[in-house]
Amino acid sequence: MILSGFHRWTGLLVAVTVAIACLCAPANAKSSPNKKSHKETQKTSEKSTKSKPSKASSKKKEKPPKKIKINANDPKAFTKALLYDKQGVEYEIIESKKKKRSKKEKQPTSTNDNESEQTFDFSTMLLPITHEALVGSPYGIRSHRLHRGVDVNVIKDEPVVAAYPGEVTMSRYNQGGYGNYVLIKHPNGLETLYAHLSKRLLKVGDQVFPGDIVGLAGNSGRSSAAHLHFEIRYGEVNIDPTTVIDFPHWTLKNGVEKYSMKKATVEHRKLQNKLRANNYYIAKKGDSQGDVANWFNISIQSLCRINNLKPGAPLKAGQKLYGSK
Repeated sequence: MILSGFHRWTGLLVAVTVAIACLCAPANAKSSPNKKSHKETQKTSEKSTKSKPSKASSKKKEKPPKKIKINANDPKAFTKALLYDKQGVEYEIIESKKKKRSKKEKQPTSTNDNESEQTFDFSTMLLPITHEALVGSPYGIRSHRLHRGVDVNVIKDEPVVAAYPGEVTMSRYNQGGYGNYVLIKHPNGLETLYAHLSKRLLKVGDQVFPGDIVGLAGNSGRSSAAHLHFEIRYGEVNIDPTTVIDFPHWTLKNGVEKYSMKKATVEHRKLQNKLRANNYYIAKKGDSQGDVANWFNISIQSLCRINNLKPGAPLKAGQKLYGSK
């Protein structure tokens, strides 16, 4: 009895064990694939995040367009700026750092030896009119005086631009000659003058860059038609613009990167000697310094300096006066 009862309980226990095992086995089997799939999806998501950056991150990496930099000493700076304006491109004009001058570039002293070594680089000069133009009146002796620049035929009120960087030393109206004119002193020692303007747009002390508008071309002063009177000076020496600029094409000539200051000085002195030999005025009774200065088309201060006169001193009839040294 006891043995049969034991077998009965044993069989029941085995049946219960088998039933439990059957119930647990599918749950374990179902749970393991889920775990694997979860891990696989996690890995793939990690890969996708690494391989494909989000739109937000890509936007952050995109840099805004840079401004185009234009060197202020570039002879085509003004033209480039006009071009970029038309194209809607942002630009910035920058001033180049000052370089140490070599011995050849240093300013000459008053000795002839240094004068012979002095050369100018005109290759960086920006022409004051940005198109082809004819010369109406050249540099040289005209009538009884020296025409110190060239007269260029232009359209009234068109812009006239600065040839070099520099500082405005004169901006005024001269009734007897230049009319509205602007004089700019440049770091290389040169001066450029722009006359007969209808309007001046710069004042004394203004710092200018090549291509800055000096004023509008016009017909002011002693002038019969709209034109630009353009001068290049170095101290007392006038430089003929036609030795640097090819007219009427209004481009720079070859070899202007080494322009001889000695040659320009010699030519200036020859012209002054020729002018002095023929260009004089014999004062008449009642003539004033202002009358003679107007006849020479120079200032009273220049007349006094050239002839060693005291300002305001009366003139003697028959006195010989000169309009240039």
